[in-house]
Amino acid sequence: MKKYEYKKLFALFHKERKLNQWGFDGWELVAVDGGVMYLKREIND
Repeated sequence: MKKYEYKKLFALFHKERKLNQWGFDGWELVAVDGGVMYLKREIND
């Protein structure tokens, strides 16, 4: 079974360059709700 870790960020404080870096680090943006971004990435045991 796949396992994930999650990150919650406030969208107003983050720029595109930082989001791209998180993408390169394996984070995937999965939702935006009320100015909050939710990211996840798979954990490899």
